[in-house]
Amino acid sequence: MTLFVWKTENTGWSERLVPLGILLSVGLASAHFWRFGQTGMAISCLGWGVLSLGRSAWVRPVMVLLFFVLSGEWFVTANRFVQLRMMLGEPWLRLACILLGVAAFTLLTALLVWERPGRLWFRRQGEHVVAQVLTFMLVVGMLLVPLFLYSKLFLAERLVPGFGSVQVVCAGVWGSFVCRLLMDRRRAPRIRIRIWRLFSLIFFGQFALAALGYTVFYMTGESHIPVPGVIVGGAIYRGAAGFMLLLFLASVLLVGSAWCSHLCYLGGLDTLPSTRADSSPRHPLLWRAVALVLVCTGALLLRLCNAPTAVAVAGGLALGFVMLPLVLLGRRKGYAIYCTMVCPLGLLACLLGRLSLWRIRRTEACVMCGKCTRVCRYGALNLARLKAGAPGLSCTLCRDCLSACPHGGLGMSWAGKGLSGRAEQAFVVLVSAMHAVFLFSAMV
Repeated sequence: MTLFVWKTENTGWSERLVPLGILLSVGLASAHFWRFGQTGMAISCLGWGVLSLGRSAWVRPVMVLLFFVLSGEWFVTANRFVQLRMMLGEPWLRLACILLGVAAFTLLTALLVWERPGRLWFRRQGEHVVAQVLTFMLVVGMLLVPLFLYSKLFLAERLVPGFGSVQVVCAGVWGSFVCRLLMDRRRAPRIRIRIWRLFSLIFFGQFALAALGYTVFYMTGESHIPVPGVIVGGAIYRGAAGFMLLLFLASVLLVGSAWCSHLCYLGGLDTLPSTRADSSPRHPLLWRAVALVLVCTGALLLRLCNAPTAVAVAGGLALGFVMLPLVLLGRRKGYAIYCTMVCPLGLLACLLGRLSLWRIRRTEACVMCGKCTRVCRYGALNLARLKAGAPGLSCTLCRDCLSACPHGGLGMSWAGKGLSGRAEQAFVVLVSAMHAVFLFSAMV
């Protein structure tokens, strides 16, 4: 194989063998899955063929792994059919040669992609290959488990049975794309807001369709109130944590208070009033503490009084309606009032986020110019906090301050290490993967 690659390098057309080998390999695999009724897998294979034409560098290592998996599938299929034909007393040698030949061709394609021709073909957007590959693998890894255990989690599976794998692959590709965008500090603040709003729109769009009677958009078959405070109040009223609270706690442990700046389904919409980045609340924790006490006390009283579910639901809806005037007031003030001053879940994210090891720290390059304080939307940064070396408790790890600093005076660390940039890259990988998982399983 090495000799073959070397010769084709000198001819100048080795690069053209890569898409040809890829399209043939995924085409054969797609036909194989289609024959056995696995339409979703067939479409996923064809999708990788189309994706390879984009020539993005991060696709190359994933493609190599895919072809090794597909070659294994061909070997297993050959073994199964040969044994079946031997049991029936039918000829099997030609079949074995064909299937093993396809397996060998798939392996050769993997080697071609891995060698220099593959590097020449997949040479676009190669700045963050490792990060994008890790993001893709994380997304797929997190979604494969529910795909096998509870496939109805996926809208594609509910609409067209067997298409859950397509949704998983699309989620991985989207997460990788988002990771590359967020790695660019200059564009990251604008990109973060846009993808966050996209998530919120999809979430509430599905909720609206379900409320109109299209129950396929309900993951569990019944309605839930999409208000963050209800996640806490509902758990207290029921006396059980529930899926959403467990998801929230797991997210906070993984990415800290970034729940409030990347993952909350309501937060993306509440950024719409944030017309001035330099405007932030004076007491970003006080009123959220009051809201948390009121929500917890109200839910506990409802539980102790054995209030019917209808009353508890009415309380959750009332909490949701509070958002409407706050959004209008936020438009006037220039910042997201609900997220920064009212949301009880946001306060829990900031408090429990301290259990996570992600931190924003001042570096030796800081000249106290104050530019970072003017972009903080959560009231976490001022000159006093800069002198102390880190943002305040209301920091949501949005990284807008890192993008604003022209001197590199702020950095992200994990367990006190990584200010050189590696910790920030790892954080972007993790938060991009979680965003993709949330987006592609955004159901109520």
